[in-house]
Amino acid sequence: MLSVNHISKTYPGEDLGAVNNVSFELNANEILTIVGRSGSGKSTLLQIIGGLMKPDSGEIVFHGKALENPEEQLVAGHPKIKMVFQDYKVKIGMTVEENIKYMLLNYNNAYKQERTDELLTITGLEPYRSRKTNELSGGQLQRLSIARALADEPELLLMDEPFSNLDPITKENLIMALREIIKNEKVSIVFVTHDTRDALMVSDRLIYMREGSLIQEGTVSEMYDQPINEEVASFFGRINSLESITGNKQYIRAEDMRMDIDNPDSTEMIVENCFSLGRVFLLTLSHNSRFEYYIYSERQQKVGQVVSVSYDKNRILHFS
Repeated sequence: MLSVNHISKTYPGEDLGAVNNVSFELNANEILTIVGRSGSGKSTLLQIIGGLMKPDSGEIVFHGKALENPEEQLVAGHPKIKMVFQDYKVKIGMTVEENIKYMLLNYNNAYKQERTDELLTITGLEPYRSRKTNELSGGQLQRLSIARALADEPELLLMDEPFSNLDPITKENLIMALREIIKNEKVSIVFVTHDTRDALMVSDRLIYMREGSLIQEGTVSEMYDQPINEEVASFFGRINSLESITGNKQYIRAEDMRMDIDNPDSTEMIVENCFSLGRVFLLTLSHNSRFEYYIYSERQQKVGQVVSVSYDKNRILHFS
């Protein structure tokens, strides 16, 4: 439904492009997440896709038709493409119900009420329909922001760091709800985040960007298990170099190493730190004085003690 074709954008006074020759496609009813560290060009690319910023070169094709640039329109954007931001963009002083109805001013009263009731239900806001925005929590405000964006039945939602202001539990609940909302609304999403947990939970496919360039694209399992390089691998979780053990530059994820005293192939390491993560612990270990390793343990370990560590050879990461 969406084709991003060779998009490039450089801001005035800068030598490096914010976006450099990026191309990809989005399917119907798909959630595609763009990830990368700060300054990688994610938000700039999203604004270009939304028709809010003109690229220096390339084009965005939506349902077979190239999108117009902002200066070519009276109102920037596309009626079937809506954006959701981290700062909510709701009408202060209005109730939840009034906020949604405000987005439906061009429709008759019967449809306006029917659509508002539907959105209140699917976003879980029905109990709060009469509350004003200053009476809502951050999670409820973001649900309202999503309901407003969905009001006139867009086909594509662009979401720019929409959950960054929320606490972890509220964020997780909203991400789980988002999958159900998408199924009900039959809408596609391009989602921008720097939070790998959010990305892994919500996505069908992922794109990793660095310095404006698309480095890797793939499904969640492809990006996690078959990263193209060390940078992409480490973005999705802690990895360890096995060089001090195998003599080769091989890498493995922290969760694929374990303490295993009975394994004849295990390696002795020294516990340097032990951090509690609730029912599991993150250990930092040293080997041959200068090599540092991360593993997870079900038991707390004493700093300075010697432990035997093995790894799953089938889980070694092979960078292409």
